[in-house]
This record gives sequence, structure tokens and C-alpha cells, in this order.
Amino acid sequence: MFARKLQPSEYWRAGLNMAVAFEGPFEYGKELEKSKTAEADPLEDYYGAFSGEEEPPVASVIMNKKQVRFDGHIVKMGGVGGVATLPAHRRGGAVRACMELSLRDLYQEGYALSHLYPFSTAYYRQYGFAPAGKTLRWRVKLQDLKRLPNAGGTVRQLLPGDDLSVLTELYGKACGDINFSCLRETFDKNLEGDKPLGEKRWMFLWSDDDGVPGGFLVGSRVKDTLHCVTEFSCRDGLIFTDAKALIGLLNFVHAAFIANFADIEFGIPDHIELAGLLPEISAIDYRPVLNGMARAVNAEMLLRLCRCKGEGKLAIGISDKIIPENNDTFLLDFAPGRENLVERVKVPADIELDAGNLAVLLGGCRGTDSIAMTPDIRVALPHMNAGGTELAQVFYRKPCHVLDLF
Repeated sequence: MFARKLQPSEYWRAGLNMAVAFEGPFEYGKELEKSKTAEADPLEDYYGAFSGEEEPPVASVIMNKKQVRFDGHIVKMGGVGGVATLPAHRRGGAVRACMELSLRDLYQEGYALSHLYPFSTAYYRQYGFAPAGKTLRWRVKLQDLKRLPNAGGTVRQLLPGDDLSVLTELYGKACGDINFSCLRETFDKNLEGDKPLGEKRWMFLWSDDDGVPGGFLVGSRVKDTLHCVTEFSCRDGLIFTDAKALIGLLNFVHAAFIANFADIEFGIPDHIELAGLLPEISAIDYRPVLNGMARAVNAEMLLRLCRCKGEGKLAIGISDKIIPENNDTFLLDFAPGRENLVERVKVPADIELDAGNLAVLLGGCRGTDSIAMTPDIRVALPHMNAGGTELAQVFYRKPCHVLDLF
């Protein structure tokens, strides 16, 4: 089994693999005709695994090219999607061939990170990925919103022909300090034109008393619920830049839809706590949902860019079964007012971990307290190295979330 990048004329094969693997529709003749004029997409790379030179791909992976925020920097991230194997070729190493080649290509192309949404976390751990942050899914009864404070402001519905650039601006502002969040040129192309009305999706924009936009919701009906959750089946959402904007939107939902819906469902990053804001939570449906898995593609790059606390040095041993350049011990030397210094050294490591745990710890998805509950992380001393550097100066909780799906 070997893998290579697919040519644009072969992209339809990846679509066919996905349709078969996930039991989805596929218009064979139409897709074959489109392949005759297909062009490369600068934002996606298609990989295929082959059992022979003249054979079609039996598995495929799509690597989405993203730019994401990381501790005040913009870095490149590869979003893994479209992982599919024809049933007759499963468990034969086809996906592994695609994953290994695509991740090594990312390293050569200067990428720092990779992210994916797993059907199984155990399956993707073998490729160096670790569970990342969480999305908090709230389902709130509309009647329980009546005691929210008055945030003022106004709400207007966005309709076909309206300028939607404000959505992109608010998304960028809301995600400005959130690690792993993706940069977007457009918030969602599927919201343009009259498509949302045909799909019975609605957009509402909240602005404060001075007319400054602060948040918006994209919602649709799921039985008696106003659905405002970003998921593969329906990419709705609730975006707000501060508590006042969220209160303004929820007040609007209560006033406008109390007779139409029983509750509202929305998702937020797990670093945002609403228990003190919502007036009634005794009967609330609230649950955390995994926000994908992540891994370092270039460990040295992440160590140079990560934001540490105070001054210190830490020897960090990295293991990576796919990208050999990451297999080393790196001495991280940090201090306020300057860039981190990172050197490959031949000394005992203060902490040893793989590329996945490095990414989620540096990104802030988890903090130092999670290390004791992660069996594949080894620490020489429980809390600090011989020089007195605490692990919490390097690994600590930060806002960390990915809203994009791929």
C-alpha cells in the first residue's frame, strides 16, 4: 500500500470513497464529468492510498489548509477531513499511508499544528493526536430567560441582500485571543443569497445603544428547539463579543420566540462559564462535547511561539512516530520581554510527552493538573525541574477552541 497526492482530475474518487464509506449520495456521471475540468484547490490537498500503480485509490484523506491563532501568533494548521476507506480495503494500512504522508508534507510546508474531529479518539491516538478542548452545549428553556438583566440595544434580522461582512468582523473579534481558532475571510458562504430562507435558517444581529454590533445568532428549528449549534449536520451558531451582547441576544430570543419554541440550544467554548449569568439553571440540560483532537506538526515552532509565565528553563522530551524531526529533547528558555529560546539538547528531560499532548497543553486545552491523569506523560519531578521552573509556567489553561468543521 502506498499513498500520494491526488491530481484534480482524481478528486472525484475521494468523493466516491466518502459516499461509499458513509453511505451517502453520489452522482457518478455528474462527478465524472466535472472531473474533466477540475482544478487544484489552494485550500485543500487530497491524498489517496493505492494497492497498485494502475489501481484507483482505495482510501482518501483531505487536508484542509487553515491559519489559526496561537498565543498571539498566526500559524498554519492542517485540518484532517474526508477520511474514508472502501470496505474491502479496511484494516489494511490505507488510511495510515495517507495520514503519514500528509502529516510529513505539513511539516515540510511549515505547518505548526493539525486538528481533526474523530469518530474514535483511540483510533486517532495512533497518529499522534490527543483530545483537545471541549464545547459546552447548553439547552435553556426560554421561560427561564425572563429574569435576565436588561442589556439594551437593538436586534435586526439579516435578510437576502444585506451586507454580512459584520458577521466575519464579529467572529474575528470574538475569537481574537482564542488559541486554535481559525481565521476566516467570510463567516459562512452558505449564509449568502436566499439559501438560508430556503433552509429555514434565520440570522439576527444585536447592536448596543450606540449602534455598535456585538453579537449574532444563526438559528433553525429542531422540533421545539431554536438550534444555534455549529455541527456537521447544521452549521448554526451563537457568537458574542462580551456578556452584554450575549444577554442582549438571549433577551431577544425570550421576547421574540417564547410562543414559538420551548428552548434554545447553543454551544460555547469551555473557558466561558455561564452559571453566574443565567438566572435559572436548576432544570438546565448542559453537557461538554469534545472539540476535536490536535497534534503538533512542528514541536520546535510551537515551543518558540508559546506564551510562558515569568522566567525559567524546561527540558521537554518529545516523541513522534510519524514526524521524525520532532523526536528530540528541547530546552525551552523563556523570560518576559523576549522571544523564547529553544535548543535541541542531550540532557535528561524534565517532562516527556508525545506530539499530541504537547499541542493541547501548550494550546491551553488542558492545564498542569491534567498531567497526573495522563499516563503517557512522564515527569522527572512532580512539579518543577532542578532549576526551579514549575510546569505551570509553561502548561496552563488558556482560551482554546475551534469553530470550523472540516
